[in-house]
Amino acid sequence: MDNFKGRRSLKIKLLTGALIGALVAFFIMIVMARHENVFKGFAKILTSPTVLITDFLVVGGIGATFLNAFLIFLFNFSLMKILKVEITGIVLASFFTVFGFSFFGKNILNILPIYVGGILYAKYEGINFKEIIVTICFTSALAPFISEVAFSVDRFNDLSYINAIVLGGIIGFIVTPIAKKMAGFHEGFNLYNLGFTGGILGAVLASIMKLYKFNIKPQRIISTEYDLALKLICSGTFLLLIAVGYYINDKSFKGYRTLLKDTGLKSDFVVKYGYGLTFINMGIMGFVAMCYPIFLGETLNGPLLAGILTIVGFSAYGKHIFNTVPILVGVYIAHFGSTNDGFVIALSGLFGTSLAPIAGVYGSFWGVVAGWMHFAVVQSIGIIHGGLNLYNNGFSAGIVAGFLLPIINTVRERHQKGRLKYLERHKEMYQMMKKLENRDEENN
Repeated sequence: MDNFKGRRSLKIKLLTGALIGALVAFFIMIVMARHENVFKGFAKILTSPTVLITDFLVVGGIGATFLNAFLIFLFNFSLMKILKVEITGIVLASFFTVFGFSFFGKNILNILPIYVGGILYAKYEGINFKEIIVTICFTSALAPFISEVAFSVDRFNDLSYINAIVLGGIIGFIVTPIAKKMAGFHEGFNLYNLGFTGGILGAVLASIMKLYKFNIKPQRIISTEYDLALKLICSGTFLLLIAVGYYINDKSFKGYRTLLKDTGLKSDFVVKYGYGLTFINMGIMGFVAMCYPIFLGETLNGPLLAGILTIVGFSAYGKHIFNTVPILVGVYIAHFGSTNDGFVIALSGLFGTSLAPIAGVYGSFWGVVAGWMHFAVVQSIGIIHGGLNLYNNGFSAGIVAGFLLPIINTVRERHQKGRLKYLERHKEMYQMMKKLENRDEENN
């Protein structure tokens, strides 16, 4: 477990700061070499519709996109600090997930009304906002609704901003009670519960908007020119996590095998195994996730980076190599015979790992089945919410888990009943043989 004794805590902070500084310096060099107008690009990101799939690397460039991502990360991190929220596994998952989606769909402007709605809900219920802050962070999956209403070309007018803020406030206000109810549907086997909740809520909101002739136009804007830079930045980040985790874990990987045996179902790795092993797992899973699109021959872009970083985040809350790889294999198998390109396969696989607990609890076979089914469902589910729920794969995963779990349990129960009958028959035969042996002994 973690070793923060003596001056180690200070050394860990210095090590982390030095490595982060090196990464930031490398990133600044990339931006300066490209001669980008970062602030102009940032303004484009803030004022563009963000319906699926809008890669901010195309809209504003790599400098502006990372500026947006870091601002959102700092906003959430500062809010957590102010509210004195303990940094557990699910909190780390929220940090990395929201940071990842800052590369497509979320900007510092369109997430704010949702947070305001969350604060109003906390006041209404008489609870501390810190109790629902993680839920609100994930709920920013519906941020495209705010951008679509505020900056839609078809409906843009003086009231657009006000309508967008009101809509965001409503989303933030009603999402917490809905999310609590939705969790029971998949019994925790979908790690992205807010993706499922967002899909349901998004479907209702999109239907209301369509009723009043609000035209939602899905799009596919994907970058191809930042592949090498993103791979280098990601590799540096994952090495940083492994190095810091290794140092925290008393300069060892001791205990990591125990973590790898975890099912991942409702499992907070920080609470169970400490920060050291959790960071090590996050770094290793980052490389595993990055290798998947590379294996498929895809260049890294904003959406794929979001998928990779989401896996990294949830490697603090349920994911490890043994329960995620079966899902990736299932998605890969499912693409044979389909007409989808490598990007769709890679994106579906990365986000489909939301179903990792199925592989962890029921075994690799059912993990492969879950991945296969997820790929089939996610292709059609986006039309329901019009592409305005960024966690579309989380929505699909919730449906797959809710559908698959009764089937798995029925098969397993049948197998267990058959095994019990088999054992009972053998017990009866054994008892009969014993009686015969006793008779023979008496006769002799």
